[in-house]
Amino acid sequence: MKIRRGSPRDSFTQALEAVDNIMGQELRELFSGTVMTGLGVHGEIEHGSVNQKSVIFYLRYHPLRKSLVLLLAGDYRRYFKLALARPDQVGRDPHKWVLDQIQPAIRHALEWIPDWYMLACDGENQQVRRSETFDFVPGQIVSSSIPLTVSPILSPKHWRAPAWVFQVLPALTGVGRLRPDHVPANDSEEKLGAAHTRLLLKGARRVFLWEFAVAIERVRNEETAAAGAIPSELVRTQAREPNKRKGWEQREKLYDAIRKVLSESPRLQGTEFCAALDKRHALPLYDWEETGEWRKEFTWKMAWRDPKLKKKIRRVRQEAQKYH
Repeated sequence: MKIRRGSPRDSFTQALEAVDNIMGQELRELFSGTVMTGLGVHGEIEHGSVNQKSVIFYLRYHPLRKSLVLLLAGDYRRYFKLALARPDQVGRDPHKWVLDQIQPAIRHALEWIPDWYMLACDGENQQVRRSETFDFVPGQIVSSSIPLTVSPILSPKHWRAPAWVFQVLPALTGVGRLRPDHVPANDSEEKLGAAHTRLLLKGARRVFLWEFAVAIERVRNEETAAAGAIPSELVRTQAREPNKRKGWEQREKLYDAIRKVLSESPRLQGTEFCAALDKRHALPLYDWEETGEWRKEFTWKMAWRDPKLKKKIRRVRQEAQKYH
């Protein structure tokens, strides 16, 4: 459920945009950091023996996957808190609403997995390319020309993983038991076939989704329990108790009139908003009459011309929406 562009900016819209911005910044920083990690892992793998390569790979990959799960679970928590605070905006199923908000980030995470596999195993992917490699010699200066054309890189769909990365470890890789004659030898630099590569990447995505589901289930339980533990007398976000001082009934009637006007025309402001209140014969606040600010002959359109009352009309319009 998305907020329509052009709808009035209220506290919910601003909070939603803030959470969107936080999530976007965190994901950019994390994915940017994983590029350098992937290149570092590739360097280690190149200098390791075949029997060491998979250990090096998974020792680096698992913490990255865990960090990604925790980051998205933290974003889920922010959205879920917002959903619990504003059920009038998100509907009766806050969990579904939150998943709708973070679905693009989840897709991005699932696309990141094969990209990182390619980078760590081959040293390049669709975003990172190698032009030349040089042996390190202390004190030596080398130079290289920038190529004008770059050969195309295979997409993850057509990529073939090295055999050593294939591991039958359900809890870690998502790949379960296979018939012995179907398990590839993982002690060589040979490339896997298309079917085994798909199985490998599918398993990696499956483990990520398992871990993410467990993480958000915990978050959902924690936040639901915390929301239920708030004393009812402190809950004023959705429905403020009427102020029982003199004039409170008149205030509630005015709030009700304003809500009805705005439900028909949400963008209504200024003299047009006042004219709509005049049509409904809405009464002003009791305090305005008592102080003499609102004279008997006043209509809402006339009151709008008074600078002090204009500010108060704007304020009462906001309050009627806020305490709905």
